[in-house]
Amino acid sequence: MAETNISLPDAAFAPEGISHDTSGNLYVGSLTQGRIVKISPKTGDVTEFASAGANGLVTVVGVHVEGNQTFACSSDPGISALTGTAPAALVAFNTETGASTGRYPLPEGGIFCNDIAVLPDGTILATDSFVPRIYALKPGGDQLEIWLDDSRFAGEGFNLNGIAYDNGAVFAARYNTGTLHQIEVGKDGQAGAITDLKMSVEIHGADGLTALGDRRFLIVEGGGLSAGARGALWGATVSDGKATLEAIAGDLNVPTTATVLGNTAYVVEGQLDHLFDADNAGAADAYRILAIELPETFQ
Repeated sequence: MAETNISLPDAAFAPEGISHDTSGNLYVGSLTQGRIVKISPKTGDVTEFASAGANGLVTVVGVHVEGNQTFACSSDPGISALTGTAPAALVAFNTETGASTGRYPLPEGGIFCNDIAVLPDGTILATDSFVPRIYALKPGGDQLEIWLDDSRFAGEGFNLNGIAYDNGAVFAARYNTGTLHQIEVGKDGQAGAITDLKMSVEIHGADGLTALGDRRFLIVEGGGLSAGARGALWGATVSDGKATLEAIAGDLNVPTTATVLGNTAYVVEGQLDHLFDADNAGAADAYRILAIELPETFQ
């Protein structure tokens, strides 16, 4: 596999979420165009997977490929060409064909579907950044349920963000506090005790979260939404209520999420500061997906 950075030819694409399938193809969503593209890391070729507005896409946030299903969080923070056309939802597509296979609106006043993970039994989880909840779509289910609702995740701005499952627990990153939280999963699959993990390093804008196994994770630090923000990719090891962080790559251009193929992390530079800071609304730099070789401790 060619481990080189990938340029997105569309200067207005504004990428955020990323995932990959079993063949090694990348899937990346657009915040401003409401579509998802498929990318070959070997060639850098970019093809359409889900066209603008497909299945009610508005602003594509988290993307997660799970076998023959590709899930995406569609929300509406007012930055998309499709703003106002559909409510926030978890949406699903056939991974092979791109055909729509399901649409699951956020229940009971849900606002902002952000990121996605899966439990061992196939339950899909999705965070809400503006309501302190995690939603669940059970295997064979036709609607989202509230899996967790906890006031500790309430606050101004973006709250719950990246989410991942590892070794009997769900881990969630909180954007506006830069923190990581561990949520036990009971034998019945329901949310259990929550531990607010002590961070060995203060980070700003905890966004994407990727589980590597053995309580090791990648955390994408967005750096915040103000003009000139920079970010980083961190490795984190969780033990005894603490997250010990190790810097992997720094000075990234407001990164958002990552996915791992082999020993390479593909990290999206989303440049959110150009979308959410009115004083910095000029043209972003060329959008890229960075190919970052992981150190041995996080392979």
